[in-house]
Amino acid sequence: MEKYRLIYQDILNQLINEQYHPGDLLPSDRRYMIKYQVSRETVRKALKLLATNGYIKRLQGKGSVVIDRRHFQFPLTQIESYAEVVKNNGLNSQNIILGIDDATVPKIFNPQPLDLPATRVSRMRVINGESLIIDQDYVLKSQVNQIPRFWAQKSLFNYLEKVCKFKIDYAVKTLTVETANEFDQKHLRVSAQMPMVIIRSRNYLIDNSIISYTESRHRADRFSSVVFARRHP
Repeated sequence: MEKYRLIYQDILNQLINEQYHPGDLLPSDRRYMIKYQVSRETVRKALKLLATNGYIKRLQGKGSVVIDRRHFQFPLTQIESYAEVVKNNGLNSQNIILGIDDATVPKIFNPQPLDLPATRVSRMRVINGESLIIDQDYVLKSQVNQIPRFWAQKSLFNYLEKVCKFKIDYAVKTLTVETANEFDQKHLRVSAQMPMVIIRSRNYLIDNSIISYTESRHRADRFSSVVFARRHP
């Protein structure tokens, strides 16, 4: 593993173990250079990765300040399974299956009169002891007949890619803000007035066919996302 990634992981472990708290300044770049016996550029690459992943903010002339991580960073511009998000962000997370049943794809995804049979996998994501997210995946029966509970618990994307050998290529996502529905209120224990960030995805295979639809429902007070955008001349 490259040196800057080792430094990144070491500092990340310190943040996860709460050796530093939101608002704290990390040691200076020079102190990290001495500690790890590396160049300034290596230290800066490690700190830049921490900033990119939402753990710190680099302040010119002041250093690196620890960010309040109660806001869950969720990727919008790439396809990552929840298991990958947890691993990449070092989260303390629990995955609770709320149900696996036969269903049809909701009309918000499929306005056509023809019903699309699917396996609905409903899961709740508990992060640092808080119930924050409900995911409902609708895997088309025409692609996969059933979803084993073991893989629904572990990683649905891993099952589709590593066991079923599908090649998931891209997703089309839409984001809206809506009030909590009865399902949210019951499982996330929020009020009917709680704003929810809803991300709906159509997940496509390499042959351009759809394999699944996903509705990911996030408590708005714990949601944030970072998107890199460039303006071309």
